[in-house]
Amino acid sequence: MVNKLVARLDMDMDEELDFTLLAITCSLKDYRLCHFINKETNLNFARGKESKNDHDGRPKNKSEEELEYHIIFDAKKKISQHFTSFHYVSTDSDTEYYLINNKSIEGAFLIPENPHFDFFIIIKNYICEDDVEHIIKKISRLPEVVIAKEISPKILKSKENLIF
Repeated sequence: MVNKLVARLDMDMDEELDFTLLAITCSLKDYRLCHFINKETNLNFARGKESKNDHDGRPKNKSEEELEYHIIFDAKKKISQHFTSFHYVSTDSDTEYYLINNKSIEGAFLIPENPHFDFFIIIKNYICEDDVEHIIKKISRLPEVVIAKEISPKILKSKENLIF
């Protein structure tokens, strides 16, 4: 019974981790990085984890905090960590893009095993490998960017922090 439960949890986690993850190291503030990414790519990041309105234009029934930040509750310290985030949804393909700061407002890391990365871009839904490479090349060309690369979310110890 325990093995079935573990296997089921592993399968659920793998399903939740079905996204492309890019890691970025750079000296820019999050809003400046978004500005340059928007300028260099076809992406159009906007501040906040998600839009304030649903697809029908009605306001969502969520707090401003939930819409604005990616929030992780730290059970040990009994506090919430707020990670600034930006989102973009491609109307052509319904691909969702999220740029998330690796360091919270409170000073904790989203992915503590990779503190040398400043930001992560999560790409949900289908995106072809050529488009991923194109985005990485465009971001890598920014003078302030030290590194931009794709990494597997499945190998991260704190991968659950990327699920929302």
